[in-house]
Amino acid sequence: MKLTQKQEIIIEKLNYNDPQDFLKHYPIRYDFLSVKPVQEWQEKDTVVIHGPLIGDFKRFSFGRNRAGIQFMVEFEQQLIRCTFFARLFVKKEQYIDGITVIGTVSKGGLIVKSLNQKPLVESLGIKPIYGLKSGIKNHEVHNLMKKILKKETFINNLPVSLIQKYRLQDRDIAIREIHFPQSSNRLRDALRTLKYEEFLAYHLSLMLQSTHQDKGFAKQGKDIDDLIETLPFKLIADQELSIREIITDLKSQKKMQRMLQGDVGSGKTIVAFLAAIYVMRSNYQVAMMAPTELLARQHFDSFKRFFPDIPVYLLTQDVKDKQLVLERLKLSQTLFVIGTHALFQDSVEFNNLSFVIIDEQHRFGVEQRQRLIQKGDQVDSLMLSATPIPRSLARALFFDQEVSSITQYPEHRKETKTVLINENSIRSIVGILTEQLQKKEQIYIVCPSIFEDERPHIKNVYALEEQLTNVFEDFTVGVLHGQMSAEEKSLVMGKFIKNEIHVLICTTIIEVGVDVHNANTMVVYNAEQFGLSTLHQLRGRVGRGKEAGQCFYLSKSEHERLEALLESSDGFELSLKDMRFRGFGDVLGKRQTGMPQFILADVIEDEKILNVSKYDAIEITNDKENIEYRSIIEYAKSMNDV
Repeated sequence: MKLTQKQEIIIEKLNYNDPQDFLKHYPIRYDFLSVKPVQEWQEKDTVVIHGPLIGDFKRFSFGRNRAGIQFMVEFEQQLIRCTFFARLFVKKEQYIDGITVIGTVSKGGLIVKSLNQKPLVESLGIKPIYGLKSGIKNHEVHNLMKKILKKETFINNLPVSLIQKYRLQDRDIAIREIHFPQSSNRLRDALRTLKYEEFLAYHLSLMLQSTHQDKGFAKQGKDIDDLIETLPFKLIADQELSIREIITDLKSQKKMQRMLQGDVGSGKTIVAFLAAIYVMRSNYQVAMMAPTELLARQHFDSFKRFFPDIPVYLLTQDVKDKQLVLERLKLSQTLFVIGTHALFQDSVEFNNLSFVIIDEQHRFGVEQRQRLIQKGDQVDSLMLSATPIPRSLARALFFDQEVSSITQYPEHRKETKTVLINENSIRSIVGILTEQLQKKEQIYIVCPSIFEDERPHIKNVYALEEQLTNVFEDFTVGVLHGQMSAEEKSLVMGKFIKNEIHVLICTTIIEVGVDVHNANTMVVYNAEQFGLSTLHQLRGRVGRGKEAGQCFYLSKSEHERLEALLESSDGFELSLKDMRFRGFGDVLGKRQTGMPQFILADVIEDEKILNVSKYDAIEITNDKENIEYRSIIEYAKSMNDV
């Protein structure tokens, strides 16, 4: 197939490898264009009109060096004012046979999307609208799709039996209908076909790489009620239920693969600690892996504070007594170690590893998690997630994991006051921040970038350090980010914990695990750069002591999305909204966990298809030698390479 240079640039600019790959650039929406009586128009409707041009095109200016045109069209014996915010060189003589306008209904008439000289019938129907980049027009993508589809044919990935069972389309038909729909019904069936294929391949990709085994070691240790009674607080009902669910799994011979999910500050860590102690009392080793040294050390210190009589070891790249810890892991039968990626390095040998806890599980890849789990025999695993989703959805997404959820807050936690400021500056709240500092309290200042040239027009920690050192000249300002050495990070956090640093300018490195009770105020610059779940987790860093927290989000844009944080402090609800705004993968860490890209499928709106495809995937996995399933299995395997 011979493509023009412009078409090759379009494929490259939209991040596709070749013409066939480009066919995955599905429309983001469709305009259903039909003639609609004016009296039925509603604001924001997309409509089509055709009629004589009345008067001439009138040019106008708006903004800086920008121009548009206005004109009148007679339609249904009414004059419709049309406004096109584009610089067009058009003449009345071009439209002597009438003008066709596609536009959006507004109070002043129509905001024009496109106009042409074609007969009305040629502008009606279902028109695909594609995601674009600067310099690329929708019709160019449309024409390129048509050119590619003339040369391509597609074989079915789905088994014939499932196509017939669910009345799906052949893949070749479905892909053509997605780009050039002939009717609403055919488009609906094409979407249903390709969404089902995506979900089925997703489930199969997880099942084919799973190390799930039915038999493990039943752990019959001493109960932990005595430890629960010594805690300085009472466990909430969800925490108690979760620890009982986990211990029931540990006592069984079924290999445990459980996710413990809960909102920021809901108390997942103490549940994990209690489970670890139960396993140690069964005479086994336990390893807890955290994504950062900061968080690993925080867990280590917390465990020692809650359970001072139970030995615990810390293993990170830079821990001073690393050799001693390695020897203890190799020789001791019963032991609890908390660490980072250092835990799954080749030099680490366990004597009796039987239980692995992965904190912030979405920050580790599948292979990384498995490298640690495979250091023991029949290891039970518990994944902790602070990006909670409804239990039914979690079970649908993760076929081999049971789910425990903590949906409540501990009684001592107070709700954090949240304020959205319509500028990327603290000038309106300097007085409030200074007052907090004068009360001997501390402040987090969060921004998206580390260095000035990293991202244009985005705040960075070093520029803010220079600026805010002058603003808060009577107080000490510090910097913390992920590219600092472990020793530097430890030194800065140590000073912050001791209140020797009063204002900590940082990246999202403090998103999880950091627990400084004296820091009850947070400011987030460029809040539009973060997902709702991340912003909510950041908010969870303040108000962890006796005082209620307050969080200020600074942003010039995306206020409709950010306002969700003002309306809700429920992490489950916000994570669902985040999925709607940003997509499932960005919220759950799809790229880090090796999950395939969902291009069309929506885990919320298409939950029924998600569930059906899961059970079909189980049947296929149980009969994977069946020749009928060869294509979909090979397709699913290819998803693991994404």
